[in-house]
Amino acid sequence: MLKELKIALLGLGTVGSGVYTSIMDRKGALEELLGHRLKLSSILIKDSSKARPFVKGVPLTSEFEKAIGEEVPDVVIEAIGGIEPARSYIIQSLEAGCHVISANKDLIARHGEELTERAAAKGVRFVYEASVGGGIPILRTLRELLRINRIQHVEAILNGTSNFILSYMRTTGSSFEEALELAQKKGYAEPDPTNDIEGLDAFYKAMVLSKWIYGVQPSWEEVQVEGIGNVLLEEIQLAEQLGLRLKHLVLLNDRLDLQVQPVFVDSDHPLYGVEGVDNAVRIQTDLLGCLTLQGPGAGAEATASAIVEDLLSIYETREVYRNKPAVSELCPKKQEQEVNTYLLVGEKIDFTKERVSAIERHGIILDRTSLRFQHTSLAALLYEGPLPLEEEDEFIPVNSIYPVRLSKSGKGAEKEKVPVAE
Repeated sequence: MLKELKIALLGLGTVGSGVYTSIMDRKGALEELLGHRLKLSSILIKDSSKARPFVKGVPLTSEFEKAIGEEVPDVVIEAIGGIEPARSYIIQSLEAGCHVISANKDLIARHGEELTERAAAKGVRFVYEASVGGGIPILRTLRELLRINRIQHVEAILNGTSNFILSYMRTTGSSFEEALELAQKKGYAEPDPTNDIEGLDAFYKAMVLSKWIYGVQPSWEEVQVEGIGNVLLEEIQLAEQLGLRLKHLVLLNDRLDLQVQPVFVDSDHPLYGVEGVDNAVRIQTDLLGCLTLQGPGAGAEATASAIVEDLLSIYETREVYRNKPAVSELCPKKQEQEVNTYLLVGEKIDFTKERVSAIERHGIILDRTSLRFQHTSLAALLYEGPLPLEEEDEFIPVNSIYPVRLSKSGKGAEKEKVPVAE
């Protein structure tokens, strides 16, 4: 007879309901893979007066102590979100000798190290695949399948709301406000979308990813975090004329440089075609080269997929994680300034021949374009070189400066200068 494996589920909202349904629908397959008979021993809910007819044969309780105290589970799945009481519940579960699975990115970004250490001290595991890329198995791919690869850098779209908004603006000609309103109607954005549109959601995920790969996080205060709230439709249209698309990216490398910001990519870049609410992660390693993973980054089913796979991982991959705090190693910081590419956006009237010549004294103009509508006359320069742009102690005026990730080096020195209209 199979040994019983008891699971307590904390939370029955969007994520918790998805986890419950996934476990019940796949109970037979999970039992065969785990070699245990599964039992959902309890579900912690917030409002005990609310009817939940889809839950069959599982005790519901609004008291945490009853969820894990009356019948101590083997595994606790935390699907509450936020810092408290989730952190306290996780600590109490670990202290009781339970493995814990979570998708709580902001909690893990802040307290993941502490919780992992507490788990190790009790001989259990704290796992959180769903906290970074939703249904994309990025953490386990890095730890289990790239074990002898050095991770050199990562480029990632880690927020489906921002990706949907930018995709919708470009394809329909809608404003940011219109795209955000639709995202909220579809349930892609929260009523308060601050964390999504200001880049905080992607930032928390980036911090989890940094700790997972390199064993450390950069100083939170030093990380450049920029959202998409100031992006104009006209800027997206300008860039499209140059073959560029705007993505909200996490950029992390083995020198622990981390940026979270809107970045334009060209048509040959692996993330160029990632549209809608999808997430994607592009990993550069020293041995394999480049690997790109793409899939749903949020939603009940995507998150439940990662959580249920974590349940299997707890019992199948223990030795892979033993005494291995990081996936890869850091490299020394480079002292020399790197040459990067940027899209400079400004009023066409400000890009005079003299100012363009001044910009060319700093670097190379690879391309240029302009928009002419009744309400705007914007221009953009694709520029390769250092920042800031100064000339005789004065800044050259531009409205916006966006980083650009080209699939190959622009090789601006080999290109002819782009002619400037008189």
